[in-house]
Amino acid sequence: MFLSNILLTFLPLNLGGTIKLRSADPFDKPLIDPHFLTTEFDIVAMRESVKASKRFVAAPTWADYVTSPFGRLSATSDADIDDYIREIASTVFHPVGTAAMSCSNSKSGVVDQNLLVKGADGLRIVDASVFVSFVKFKFKGQNLFYPVALHSECSYARPCISSC
Repeated sequence: MFLSNILLTFLPLNLGGTIKLRSADPFDKPLIDPHFLTTEFDIVAMRESVKASKRFVAAPTWADYVTSPFGRLSATSDADIDDYIREIASTVFHPVGTAAMSCSNSKSGVVDQNLLVKGADGLRIVDASVFVSFVKFKFKGQNLFYPVALHSECSYARPCISSC
């Protein structure tokens, strides 16, 4: 038995998701809403991608390799395909941009130019959540380690944004 899959990736420019505290208990997991599939365009784009992938593997070339759709991929109606998409949608990239950075005197933003959380003493966010968007790399296999490491060094040694 041989199983394989096709990974469909939809990368909208601005999801605008949210992260909120579940309670005052710091050990409770946060409420994370990535705002996946929140517009009609998102659903239609993914539905058409599923249909295109099904047409692709239905080509005669694959007849000896593809025996049948797996699980709910046998769905043919738009509504059933949409349900399938909503059930399995996830991300393949590191979510970023959840803790906006701004100048310390600005009312907007979560952290200041030194990555210090506004309204908290001595708490610093040093991860990819302060990045505006996902950092895309030229070389295959790289991840966010180096940009985060550089950003943390910058925030500790001197202000990252000197014009604030």
